[in-house]
Amino acid sequence: MSSSQFEGGKVLNQLTSLGMVTALELMQAGFPSRVAFKELYDMYSSKLPQKLKSLHPRMFCSALFSSYWHESNDYRFGVTKIFFRPGKFAEVDLLMKTESTHLSDMIAKVEKWVLRQCWRRLQYAILAYNKWRKIAAWRTNCIIKHSEEHKNVEHKENLSAELAR
Repeated sequence: MSSSQFEGGKVLNQLTSLGMVTALELMQAGFPSRVAFKELYDMYSSKLPQKLKSLHPRMFCSALFSSYWHESNDYRFGVTKIFFRPGKFAEVDLLMKTESTHLSDMIAKVEKWVLRQCWRRLQYAILAYNKWRKIAAWRTNCIIKHSEEHKNVEHKENLSAELAR
C-alpha cells in the first residue's frame, strides 16, 4: 500500500459511514441548499410565541414545512439538516420576514399541526395500550389454563397412586 493508491472498497465504506454518499445523492437529486434544524430554529425563535419556543428544532422544522408546504418535493429532511431545491430556502426566508399578519397566520398553522400530531400520538398510544392489555389478558388466561391442567394431572397421579396402594 502506498500513499498515492487508494483501495476503492475501503474509501467507499468510509464515505458511506460519514454520510457523504447520501449527501451527494441529495445534491445530485437537486437539493443543493441545506441548513441545520438548529440554525433555522434559531433564526426564527425570536418571532415565535412561547408555546412554539419549547419545541425541539427538528419538530419545529417538521411542523413548519408540513403545515405550510404540503408537498415535500421542495425539501427533504436529513438527520440533522433540511435540504431544499434551488430557490426554496429564499422563499422560506422571505415568508418569515414578511408582515406580522402573514407571520401570525403561519404560526397558527404550525400550532394546529403540532396539536394534530399530539392527538395522533395519543390515539396511537391508546391503541397500543389496548392491544398490550388484550395480549396480557390472553397470556394470563393461558397461564391459568396451563396451571389448572397441571394441577389436574398431579391430582390424577395422586389418586391413581392412592388407588394402587
